[in-house]
Amino acid sequence: MPKKLSAKDLEAFKNALTRARAAISGDMSQLQEEALGTGHSPAGETNPGDTSDGYYQEFNLELLQRDEQTLGEIIEALDRIESGSFGTCENCQKPILRERLKAVPHARYCIECQRKLEREGF
Repeated sequence: MPKKLSAKDLEAFKNALTRARAAISGDMSQLQEEALGTGHSPAGETNPGDTSDGYYQEFNLELLQRDEQTLGEIIEALDRIESGSFGTCENCQKPILRERLKAVPHARYCIECQRKLEREGF
């Protein structure tokens, strides 16, 4: 059975999540500028037959959506630290392994429950 996270562990995870939140926020700003910008190529030249601008805009919008989801998960993890529920699986209520939290600090589920959810298509 995994041990309960110490105050030192929680502080380390809080710092890691805070850094990740800042990094993703910066990435999102850049992606938003690129996706919603003028649509011109980096050199400022456009070619009427060139569809790559549309492709890159769509790609950046998809990355932006993914980052928005991850940012939301990070904010929820920071809230769980404050509420005292961080590191506890939301499904089975068992502690999440420290190694899993190191790999995915915003994890909501233990590895067993995560696998089960993925098999069920959630």
